[in-house]
This record gives sequence, C-alpha cells and structure tokens, in this order.
Amino acid sequence: MSSSDRYAKRFQGPAGDWLLARQSAILRDLIRPWPSASVLDIGGGHAQVARPLVADGHRLRVRASSQAALGQICHLDSDLLSTETGPLTVLPHADRSFDVVISIRILAHVGHWDRLVAEMCRVARHAVIVDFPTQRAGNLFGDRLFALKKRVEGDTRRYRLFRHDEMRAHLAAQGFAPGPAVGQFVLPMVVHRVLKRPGLSSILERGLAAAGGAAIATPVILCARRDPRHPPQHPVAALT
Repeated sequence: MSSSDRYAKRFQGPAGDWLLARQSAILRDLIRPWPSASVLDIGGGHAQVARPLVADGHRLRVRASSQAALGQICHLDSDLLSTETGPLTVLPHADRSFDVVISIRILAHVGHWDRLVAEMCRVARHAVIVDFPTQRAGNLFGDRLFALKKRVEGDTRRYRLFRHDEMRAHLAAQGFAPGPAVGQFVLPMVVHRVLKRPGLSSILERGLAAAGGAAIATPVILCARRDPRHPPQHPVAALT
C-alpha cells in the first residue's frame, strides 16, 4: 500500500467524508473566478483535489513524486485528468503554464516548502492555492495531540506548522498578492475522526466558529493571485 493510499484511509467513512466536504467547498469557492481552468495539482495522489475539480469541469494535471505516490488518482478515469511524476520542487513546465496551481496537504511535509511555493508561483498564470497547518488551536497542544493522532491513525508523522505572515511574505516575494485565507476546523481533525458523528461535528464547529474560533481554525486554505504590479523580488532557485 502506498503512502497516498494509507493517507486516504484516514478519510474513509462518514467522518472522513464530512472533513473532505468542508475542504472541497472551500476549494471550489476559491477557484470559482477561473471556470474550466487548467490546473496543476502538486502532490495530489490522495485525489482530494482531483475529484471535486474534475467534477466541476477543470482540466487537471496531477504531479506526484513517483508512480506509487499517485495512489488514489490511479482509480479515477476522466478525459480531464492527466498525471506526471518527478520532484515536487522542480517542475518541468514553462512559466505561467497553468491557470491555477494547487497544493493540498503537502507543504507541511516537504523539506523545501519555500522552493515548492516558488515553483508553484512560477508556473501559475493567475493564482496559487495552498493549504497549511498553523500554530494555532489544537496544534499548540503538541505531544498530547500527536499521541492521540498516533493511536487513531497509526502512521501519523510530525509536520511543520506555519505562521500566516511567513506564508504571505513568501507569496508576496514571488509576485503574488495573498487574498482569502479560510480556516477549515476549530477542533483538531483527529477529534472529529474519534467522534465519528458528522452531525455533532457540524454543530460543534459552527458553535465554536460563531464564538470567535474561526480566527484560529486550521489547516488554512489560502488563495494568492498574480500581481502584475509586483514582479518576483526574490525568486527561489530550483533544486538541481
């Protein structure tokens, strides 16, 4: 079983469907300005991006680090979907090759996240969409949350947490103006997996968000548009 397949198992069942529905709703809203877009999905072997975007008529190309990492994508069949493999931080595409470039559930797990974002910006014509966990809410509980995740998920790994300002600054340095940033969950996702009650999870999330929790919701999905007034200041050289 590939890492993409193992990761996909975390989102099986009603609770997993509910978690992915929230993510898909945000993603669809952010990409709405570019209908029928050409989209490059970096590290999307989990198919979390592919399913909703192909259903909406976007032309999607998924890049994974290896054939095995394509994982769940291999189970999808669509004329709108194509795949490629190779390093995630070195893209074999010309500047501005795709309308939108997306990376979901990847930045926290790569060693050179800044190079990955720089390459995404280079090949994006209009916008990039990224998600990242923040140093907020449940993520601040560190070891206790990790122990719970380990019991529930089995193969969970530690991952990088980001600050909003560092991500926005890096995007701005690549000539992109950060726009909407939407936090997905106030409670850690592992709590919802343990509950296995999407109805209760919805009530809890709505209540906590209304009480001010929306400001600390994580992971965050952020959309940044290319800003023609501000060319890249410090483009990051690709790894060779």
